[in-house]
Amino acid sequence: MDDEPNNVARMFRNPVAWVIFFALTKLVLHFSFNGGYGYFRDELYYIACGEHLAFGYPDHAPLIAFVTKLTRALFGDSLFALRFFPALAGAAKVFLTGLLVIEFGGKRFAVALACIGVLVAPAYLGIDNFLSMNAFEPVFWTLCAYFAILAIKRRDARFWLWFGVVAGIGLMNKHSMLIFGLATVVGLLLTSERRAFLDKWIWIGGAAALLIFLPNLIWQAQNDWATIELLRNVQATDKNIVLAPHEFVWQQIFMLLPPTALVWLGGIWFFLFDKSGRRFRFLGIAYLVALALMILLKAKTYYLLPIYPYLFAGGAVLLESLRTRNFALRVVKFAYPVVLLIFGLITLPLALPVLSVENFLRYQATLG
Repeated sequence: MDDEPNNVARMFRNPVAWVIFFALTKLVLHFSFNGGYGYFRDELYYIACGEHLAFGYPDHAPLIAFVTKLTRALFGDSLFALRFFPALAGAAKVFLTGLLVIEFGGKRFAVALACIGVLVAPAYLGIDNFLSMNAFEPVFWTLCAYFAILAIKRRDARFWLWFGVVAGIGLMNKHSMLIFGLATVVGLLLTSERRAFLDKWIWIGGAAALLIFLPNLIWQAQNDWATIELLRNVQATDKNIVLAPHEFVWQQIFMLLPPTALVWLGGIWFFLFDKSGRRFRFLGIAYLVALALMILLKAKTYYLLPIYPYLFAGGAVLLESLRTRNFALRVVKFAYPVVLLIFGLITLPLALPVLSVENFLRYQATLG
């Protein structure tokens, strides 16, 4: 019995325990509120696709149809069932963010700050609460970043194989995985880590990605590159709102909750300029390249959401490393995660169906 307080104290001091706590919090949050407001129309479409499995579809990659088919076979058609795997993906995103913090040398404060930032972001709360490929995409991008970091940090090129495997599965989930792959390649080429291309493992990883993605490529070739034709048609119409670069950036800030911007913008600084993060400078460059590509391609603003977990991780480590003897500044620093939680609670009903429709309309009117 005497050892129990010591065990609790050791667990409290363990950053991994904090990572698990925030990931479970995310999971419980979605399990509690993923049944509200009925089916989203896209979910009905994915159910139909699941009844007609194929290695490709004109408007999306094939994995979501297989996930939908598996979900219904295992759990049925309820809202909770359909949204079970998206909730797991959301928890995995928080978990991976915390793991990245630890890999960057962060302690408990950084873990808490990064995980809270991802946890309260309205866009993540929204996409993780219904069935779509968008819930899974951040997991694939972040896991690729994680394996790239391990390859660099541990000087073990074999991790590039796992990067390729995850990237290949990510491509079968959503084709915009190509953006992150290209951005990562550019980031590596523009830094000293370009030497990775002298090792066979990064090429083996690329081959693995291509092999996994090959069924969809074959389907595209057999169907006159239907997805490319669809994208051309969309570009030729006014279906998507085209934003100016500064408007696109503002939407990123807005979707992730404005008070969190200090964290992920700090992540860009961490990777590009901070002494602790410069060995991973390719990730900072990758973000800038991905941002530029999304703007040039007139992409929807939420298409860049998968890249932010590693920026939250880097920014949290940067803020944790700031040292000051000023008592007021120290109070502000340690109060910041609490402020994020407060803003997250205020905006929670805008992202999750925690209120009835009538109360939600009143709440929305109150907020203006």
